[in-house]
Amino acid sequence: MRLMPVVCIDRCLNRGLTSGRTDDNAESLRKRIETYRTSTMPIIDHYRALNLVSEVDGNRTTDEVFADVEKVFKALAC
Repeated sequence: MRLMPVVCIDRCLNRGLTSGRTDDNAESLRKRIETYRTSTMPIIDHYRALNLVSEVDGNRTTDEVFADVEKVFKALAC
């Protein structure tokens, strides 16, 4: 499942409150998401077609996401 842009923006804006990053603002984040869509997604789609992409639901707690990522890496080590 892919994160919806609004979820990404909310998380980064909240991070910006404590991180001190000046580029964690709504406009910068929208530009980053658009760059991701146009530059990164075509690469991911290419590898997805080769069955080389694993997806993790990032709409959960960090501990749950970490556990799923850990499972992906452990499966690759076999």
